[in-house]
Amino acid sequence: MTDPTTLPDVVSVGQRRRPGGVFPTAGGGGGGNTGDPPGRTIDLDPGDPEPPQQTDPCAYPDTALPWNADAAGAYAVQKFLEKAAEIGFADAPNGVPNLRNREFGSFLIRGPGASITLTPTTAGEAGDPTSLELDPHNTTPSNYQGDVHSHPFGNPLPSQDDWNTFMANNDLARRAGRSNETFYMYIIAADQNGGPPITYVYQDGPRPVGSPDPAKPTQPGPEVNPDAQPCP
Repeated sequence: MTDPTTLPDVVSVGQRRRPGGVFPTAGGGGGGNTGDPPGRTIDLDPGDPEPPQQTDPCAYPDTALPWNADAAGAYAVQKFLEKAAEIGFADAPNGVPNLRNREFGSFLIRGPGASITLTPTTAGEAGDPTSLELDPHNTTPSNYQGDVHSHPFGNPLPSQDDWNTFMANNDLARRAGRSNETFYMYIIAADQNGGPPITYVYQDGPRPVGSPDPAKPTQPGPEVNPDAQPCP
């Protein structure tokens, strides 16, 4: 087995925390939750000696897709909490739902253009991180774009089983003619102290069919803006 390593560095074009600690915002300025509309500029590599002009990522499919995928990953927190509230008891003590009792998950489906939707939320068994099975709900190799699931104990990293399943699903999509695409996995790490969950993103591709799978990451992926919004 190949030793675990980190994924190669990539230029972030989604709604992810920048190296300086802020999220993209409208106009490419500052960061944080300023009350401004969601960001609409590409998050450029600050080390690029000649960075390209900042552009509305929603104007181009290649940048709209990760933008919308990040929005779907962030939105999954709300959907998972709604499922926890539905289950109740230890998943919603005193009527307040949390993600600390079991795993929740969904697939990401690509729709028209670069839109991304979530399949219905499924829940694993309480305290058993290996019991979660996602609801395919019309997911096929032709529209699959990745998955999102929560970790109740706060671990931001994918397990080896998480990573193997992600790789296998990505391979099916590539074999369906999508080797030029990137696929996304979001992990929502619950805060053991009761704070808001944090969403991390990992990605795979583009790469040829049959190419070696990247090893499971050993460092947390980029943090996704909890207020990420899809393209209009």
